[in-house]
Amino acid sequence: MWKSDSPRRFHPSRNNRGKAMKFFVTAMAAALCVVSASAIAQGQAPRSAQATQQAAARDIDPNTLANSALQLLQAIDRDQAGVLWDNSSSVTKRSAKREDFVGYVGKSRKPLGAASSRNWIAVRREVVGNGAKLPPGLYASIEFSSQFQSKRAATELVSLRQDEDGMWRFSGYVIQ
Repeated sequence: MWKSDSPRRFHPSRNNRGKAMKFFVTAMAAALCVVSASAIAQGQAPRSAQATQQAAARDIDPNTLANSALQLLQAIDRDQAGVLWDNSSSVTKRSAKREDFVGYVGKSRKPLGAASSRNWIAVRREVVGNGAKLPPGLYASIEFSSQFQSKRAATELVSLRQDEDGMWRFSGYVIQ
């Protein structure tokens, strides 16, 4: 787990709210693309799939993950939860119906109003093996301390999963 000594403060920009979601998804995917073959290219001995995932988990830049998670939260702020689900990991699509996810996000976020600030407080990486509650794979969870216009503070958790094609995709959102 990474923690920031001085959490980054994010202020959602009203100037950026109108950008196309297609750009956002492409930028997020490009920023988070981890090439698992890099170890072989560097002349290291081949590893098992789980060892490769564990090495990849250590190599992920927490700032990159936090910035990508922030972009996902800004999409939720723009009421684009359906677009997030449409571009989410196949694991997410198998575990929740689109309308259920959109309804959950709307019900939990709309009463709070717009986010006035967010600080990421932790980035956690986890390699999930066979036999766990989640499908096997590499996951990242990014936790934010958020303040909303309703003057209410909350903790937001964004989860990402590295899918079989090597791309990082949205896999979950919880607000407490």
